[in-house]
Amino acid sequence: QILLALTWGGDQAMSSRVRCIHTLKLVLCLLPVGVAGMHVSTRREILRDASVAALANSFLSYQCPAMASDDMLVKPLDGVPGDSFVSSSLSAPSAPPGPVASDFDVPFRGEPQPLAGFLGKATIVVNVKFDDPVTLDQLPGLQSLFSRFNKSGLNVLAFPTDQGWFEADDSNTLRLKFKSVYDFGQYPSAVVFDKADLLGGNALPLYTWLTRSMANPWGVNRLVFDYEKFLLGPDGRPLRRYPRKFAPQMMEADVEAILAGEALPPPSLALIKAWEDAKREAVKSEYAFKPGLNYYAFGSPAS
Repeated sequence: QILLALTWGGDQAMSSRVRCIHTLKLVLCLLPVGVAGMHVSTRREILRDASVAALANSFLSYQCPAMASDDMLVKPLDGVPGDSFVSSSLSAPSAPPGPVASDFDVPFRGEPQPLAGFLGKATIVVNVKFDDPVTLDQLPGLQSLFSRFNKSGLNVLAFPTDQGWFEADDSNTLRLKFKSVYDFGQYPSAVVFDKADLLGGNALPLYTWLTRSMANPWGVNRLVFDYEKFLLGPDGRPLRRYPRKFAPQMMEADVEAILAGEALPPPSLALIKAWEDAKREAVKSEYAFKPGLNYYAFGSPAS
């Protein structure tokens, strides 16, 4: 504990991310040697908690730069060995100036509609594609999440597009298919909007703002896949972004925190890994939005 405290103290100019790495290295060096009287299971707990802290802080430094101040990153806690190094929640970042979701209009049944009328106490905004294979997992998960939390204030807003993998259905047909197959559709809290561009120069302004407000962990501020999910707070600002294959059921803790008026918990290891997997998949998947092919721009699928 003294060595860990020394690692996290000292030079104030040292970044939290660097201190986190030093902490993990120190623990890795210490554990094989052992400490007199320290049980093996205790050493394992220390390694586990230090690893979680390192991964969480690294994730925060690129997923939510505005949240990655020294006061908010995960730090070792005082106490007996084995206490968790991960704080139970993160404070929400101070609200930046600029637009919020309620400032935008969205297309519904051929007419622009103020998004304000569709927002809940917590809102999931997701770009959907009925013919994408992951729909079989994502839509039931989103519908289940909606059914559980809608009475408490959760809304789920789905945005289809002709960009990406082509599907011929028009907007009204898609609404009918999502409702008949997945029972998704309950105006105004679970809505499939009209098709619109979500990438490029003609992108729906809502999505231009969303993706620029919260880039993905490798710094790309556009959509890379279908079923990227944005979780919005009561004020209509994005709080967390989730990749294509991240199960909606695993968003429950985040949704519950917002509905209870609490800060989001730290990003889970599952979320960190899901983003790492998404980056690898973006280069090879036929379902990725590919610049120069299906969203009218140029570059690498992962850029």
